[in-house]
Amino acid sequence: MRSFALVLLGLVACGGAPKATPAAPSNAEAGSAASPTETAAPPVDPKAVCANRPDEYGPIVLTAEAAATRYGSGAKTFATTPSSKDNPIEVCGVAASQDWLVATTCADGSHAFATPMAAAQSRAGNVGGGGRCGSIIDHYVAKCPETTYDVYVDMYMCGPTESF
Repeated sequence: MRSFALVLLGLVACGGAPKATPAAPSNAEAGSAASPTETAAPPVDPKAVCANRPDEYGPIVLTAEAAATRYGSGAKTFATTPSSKDNPIEVCGVAASQDWLVATTCADGSHAFATPMAAAQSRAGNVGGGGRCGSIIDHYVAKCPETTYDVYVDMYMCGPTESF
């Protein structure tokens, strides 16, 4: 019984088995029209991507092509790039998470975060394992004039030239 509990604890802590790429939320779920290029999940085999994690708790090492197509790459507004625990924004590291939040705007062009520190302070915690590879997903709250966005970020998706 004890060994079963340890195995179960290990699966929960590591996010379980790799997951298939989830579909992006529909426009009705997102609350606004979204461009297909901004919400489409990257066209990369999830099992191949997830297998390239040199350290059990470290980042996934992406090819340059896969890094260029991470979900949220090139996003302009929170409204056109909805995220969830299963379909988070994909970046490499804490600083990249904060940079993405600062650069992304509200519908009216205003910024929810003026500085990386403001973005860091909006972190509501983590929601456990999710995304393509079961990594720990961070949850941020972006307050915009039109609404408050829950933004989910997988900071473990790193390109070949990026440092975690």
